Amino acid sequence: MNVWKLTAAGNLVMAEEDLVPEEGKRRVRVTKVFVTHEDALLCRGKRKIRYPLIPGRFATGVISDEGSALFPKGTRVLLHSYLPALDTGTQKRSFTEDDFRILGKTCDGFLRDFVYAGEDEMTLLPDSVNDEKALLLYHIALAQATVDALDVKRGEHIAVIGGDMLGFFVARLLIYRQAAPILIDSRRDRLDFARMRGVYYTSPTDGSLMGLVGTVTGGRLADGVVFVTDSGETDVSLAVSVCAQDKHLVFCGTGEDAFPLDIASVIKKRLSVHGVSDGTENLETAINLVANKSVDLSSFRFLTFRPDKMVSLLSELAEHPDRPSDEICIINLL
Repeated sequence: MNVWKLTAAGNLVMAEEDLVPEEGKRRVRVTKVFVTHEDALLCRGKRKIRYPLIPGRFATGVISDEGSALFPKGTRVLLHSYLPALDTGTQKRSFTEDDFRILGKTCDGFLRDFVYAGEDEMTLLPDSVNDEKALLLYHIALAQATVDALDVKRGEHIAVIGGDMLGFFVARLLIYRQAAPILIDSRRDRLDFARMRGVYYTSPTDGSLMGLVGTVTGGRLADGVVFVTDSGETDVSLAVSVCAQDKHLVFCGTGEDAFPLDIASVIKKRLSVHGVSDGTENLETAINLVANKSVDLSSFRFLTFRPDKMVSLLSELAEHPDRPSDEICIINLL
């Protein structure tokens, strides 16, 4: 089978390898892989990883062997991006990210023709959710986990700092919960995109922000705040500034960028701080939201590329982080 392996920073090569069967696991033909800006940074050497590594965190596939009645041959699946770490019994375990595996980052990902996966390592896809939409399910599930962490109530005003795809999904799910999100971002194109798709309150990260929040909330601060760590916004102090006392502050994302946080201000406001990085438990909910069109994905543009365009695509994503957030870049492996 073909695999695309990162052997060093900036060196992604295609090779042929034999796929070794794994007991108790199913053979899955990888069909499509969602390539993100985070993947591009990883391939450029901007993320700490162990070489060699097969990239690709978000993927769909088709069961290619005979098996159980629940997962018959030909079944379309979403392959899970986060898995429990393998416990060999030979290494001391600690409460770090080593307790789980991130496909395409801490272990081999999905840029290959086939993988072996357990039936608990993939989720069935209904006919109403095509492969392109399925590739966004992890972000929707992560947004759902973020909204759950807020313990949001009807009518509350929630500030969402970061208007990338994840921030947009958080805002839309807040509206679904009958809350009022205020989407905040330094990029006007993201704010325009969200506003045209039903996010009524938006604000740039400039001197007008606090005034707008006060106007929207009737002179109060936000009833909760979400800071999207992957969005490119770096002024984390805004999250504390716009948040009212005794509320929830949630940091969500899939990346690993570090941000300085003024703990004294958090303590002074008695904020409950949460970190959300995995929404696997919410995948079924995400599927229902998409299938029922409670989350509308029709505004996103799905751009499909052949495998031979992979290197140039990753280079383009790395060099242009300001690409439109509605562009979804997909490698078609079939």
